Amino acid sequence: MVSKVPASSNKAFAAIHEIIKMGEVEIPPKFQGAGAPGNTLEYLLNLKVNNNDSPDLLDWEIKFHGGNSLLTLFHKDPSPNGIIDKVVDKFGWDDGKGHISFRHTLSGRSERGFFVENTKNRITVSNIWNLSIVPYWDHNTILNAIGAKLRRLILIHGKVNKANRTVVYNNAVAYWDLDLMGICESITEGKIYIDFDARTKGERGTALRNHGTKFRIHVNNIQEIYENHQVII
Repeated sequence: MVSKVPASSNKAFAAIHEIIKMGEVEIPPKFQGAGAPGNTLEYLLNLKVNNNDSPDLLDWEIKFHGGNSLLTLFHKDPSPNGIIDKVVDKFGWDDGKGHISFRHTLSGRSERGFFVENTKNRITVSNIWNLSIVPYWDHNTILNAIGAKLRRLILIHGKVNKANRTVVYNNAVAYWDLDLMGICESITEGKIYIDFDARTKGERGTALRNHGTKFRIHVNNIQEIYENHQVII
């Protein structure tokens, strides 16, 4: 289904055009680390730092991508409550620092026996050697998590010069109208990665330190989860 670009696009696209026309941009000293190019972009667009589940610019979420890293779509731990504790306890391993760790990125299937299935109403993660512990996400939970902030997305591609602390914003693509079927298929096919990151604070059976479960995608596959997209520049 092809739909018109949302009305909020005119001003948003014009603002992105102006940023890209700037060419090489110095990264302000106050922005450090891997998020500095994205922080600089928000600064140039006069956006407030936004960690809430709401869009950035005129109903559009703005994301920067440079290099080959995966793009994080959203964070959402699975159900039922307490399942991450059980996963770490059953499937975790000694990380060599006195913790039991379960830091595992799952792309459809993994060498540790995990596999993703799309049932009638939910996405599940099972293990071939133990089918009693099954984390899951209801379809509506996934759609709400991604739709809260990524219902409309502008993805800006660029190149970072770490030595000179500069960034060039090269081009941008707008995506809108999320496709639930495409999202679920991409998760089960491994195009959307499920990234677990939890460990005990001490040895097995002690309190858990959970950094959250992330859903991530390669930018080459992102148009598969939207019904519409348009190159801005």
